[in-house]
Amino acid sequence: MTSMLESAAEAPPRFPFIFGAQYYRAPTPEPACWEGDLRHYRELGFNAVKFFVQWRWSHRTEDDYYFADLDRLMDLAGANGLGVTLNILLDMSPTWLYRRFPDARQIDACGQRVEPYAVSHRSIGGHPGPCYNHPEARAARQRFVAATVAHFRDHGSLSMWDVWNEPELSFQQRQPDVRTLVCYCPHCQRGFETWLQARYGSLERLNDVWGRCYGAWDEVEMPRVTGSITDFVDWREFHLDTMTAEARWRLDMVARVDPAHGRYLHIVPLHFNAVTCVDDFAIAEPCEAFAATMSSHPASITQVVSAGRGKTCYNVESHLNHGSLDQHSPIIAEAALRRDFLAQVGLGIKGFLFWQYRPEVLGNEAPAWGLVRLDGTDRPVTRAAQAFWAGLRPHADVLLRARPQTAQVGVWKSRRNEIFHFCTQGSVQPLAAAIDAYTEALYWRSIPFEYVSGQRLEAGDLDSLRVLIMPSPYLLADPEAQQLDRWVRQGGVLLAEAHLAGYSASTGRHSRVVPGAGLAASWELREVESTAVRHLRLAQGRTHAGPLAEDLRQALVATGADASFLPLRLADGTVVLGAHRYAELAGGGLTMEGTLTGQAPCIASVVVGQGRVFYCGTCLGTAATHTHAGLQAILSRALAAADVSAPCGLQAAESVHVDLLCDEAGRACFAVVINRSDVAQTLQLQGREHWRGLFTGQSWHLAGTTRVQMPAAEAEMFVVT
Repeated sequence: MTSMLESAAEAPPRFPFIFGAQYYRAPTPEPACWEGDLRHYRELGFNAVKFFVQWRWSHRTEDDYYFADLDRLMDLAGANGLGVTLNILLDMSPTWLYRRFPDARQIDACGQRVEPYAVSHRSIGGHPGPCYNHPEARAARQRFVAATVAHFRDHGSLSMWDVWNEPELSFQQRQPDVRTLVCYCPHCQRGFETWLQARYGSLERLNDVWGRCYGAWDEVEMPRVTGSITDFVDWREFHLDTMTAEARWRLDMVARVDPAHGRYLHIVPLHFNAVTCVDDFAIAEPCEAFAATMSSHPASITQVVSAGRGKTCYNVESHLNHGSLDQHSPIIAEAALRRDFLAQVGLGIKGFLFWQYRPEVLGNEAPAWGLVRLDGTDRPVTRAAQAFWAGLRPHADVLLRARPQTAQVGVWKSRRNEIFHFCTQGSVQPLAAAIDAYTEALYWRSIPFEYVSGQRLEAGDLDSLRVLIMPSPYLLADPEAQQLDRWVRQGGVLLAEAHLAGYSASTGRHSRVVPGAGLAASWELREVESTAVRHLRLAQGRTHAGPLAEDLRQALVATGADASFLPLRLADGTVVLGAHRYAELAGGGLTMEGTLTGQAPCIASVVVGQGRVFYCGTCLGTAATHTHAGLQAILSRALAAADVSAPCGLQAAESVHVDLLCDEAGRACFAVVINRSDVAQTLQLQGREHWRGLFTGQSWHLAGTTRVQMPAAEAEMFVVT
């Protein structure tokens, strides 16, 4: 059977399926390597290469640009049939910039200027670059971008532009610390005042929400601690919007100077991005395509494709060859590479660039990251990459247009809620672990899902979803709550953890009734008593209401859980764990789903309009770091209520994952199957198709309900006909 995608006659895509590696980060590899290396690219069959254009390296004096090295590399790439992505890096300031503009340096929360320095990934120095709100430094960056694009736009080997390599406010912020967050310079002070005026409209409104008594806008302080919550959330959101504005002008500049070539940027999809000031959802919006540095972790892939919202998405820095001077790179065999790359293809990734072709020889990243050895000869990963691309390349054009199944489940991932948790816990790791727990549970059930940003919830863009999961949703704005209520009443199924909308982003105050923002009254459900689990002293065998039931006590002892875990009995008698928070629930029409005391529910469900709410007065996602039982049990109830199930009637152990990629008519044209177990696994599938494997020789003929076997620790892509 010929797919509609295969028969469709289309112009060459602006963003093709790419496969190759990053090659040049000046000053390495040295010129003596270039000709032989790029010839070997062609011999491996790769079609794409990336070169860095570094501000400090290529703009050494204010009036002169140096592109001779990149000119030669572009010519060599063209001679070998390689499409080039030029990645513009602006996070290493040229030495002349601070002589010209001494006040362009970033300033941290302790008042220290961030002096330019060299790090392992920016060996030429100048890191982390100037303040993004400094107008003259911005103008200098804009001149460099315009000059770079004008210089290379007509070169025949140019394929596309990557305008920002791993956006971040400052590298040292990858582990958020209030003492070193930036930037607190006078330009940020003025920018923050302007941003607040746009958000609040009047000083009186700001004073009301923040609980202040400012008499003029220039009295507003830049928050340096987290205890007042709302001001700090606003402060980080201001910087998030600053970074998004930076992305917009870079993308717009390339579009104006070179409209013929596509443009994107690439992120690091990590859970602390909101605190360190990259909003992946907002920064993806102005991109034509979207990309990331990532691996096969389902959270990373889901973050990218969810933010991309249907755009072509790439992995442009595969870190399979990670390493350092102390820990040299792993040895990657074909099966390991397939497990990593096919997991990404199955969720919608349309190409790969390794970081990087030649191992690094400078600094702490040496001698790692190489697709080849230090002397340029092949490694096992070289042969694995060549074999993978040889198998995939004949199908790349069809695969480029194939799309994953539409997500029926969303996991809420709000930047404001993330910042709130940093304010209250000093870390985003507990929240990140909870989001990861739901991600892993859905992924290994093969349920198509996506992340839903706070902005998307506030816009009411939920109608494609049947289920929404909200891990630890403490901070919520009134418009988000209103859209949530509307969606549930129209038939949505919500799984929400404790203290939903307990703190209002709209009023800057804790809600007196929880769930807040009017949801308690609307749903006839409320938290009537709440405490931290550790205050319950469950290890002593008692609850606040009397003795702890023996089966609950034994369950707590048997799991070895500490004082922050909560044993609950579900309606079917199963004992599971919650964590961190405990709230008893009350309201009309509640169905008890789980209880500690045997009397008051801690987990309950309630019909709301045409939909249903599963409300957990605890944190099942946090408890899943110890055991997934509670999360899995309530998730099963929510999915069943929404009639959501795995594709193809899949029945398999949760060590097996299946993705379908569909043509324009919604018919499956590819399937990705991953078995993470060390033993072969049996799958039961429903359908009447032929699944032909590209790599392992598997060939499955489905005839109604069919049982097939997937080899141990394998990943396969099937052509479905």
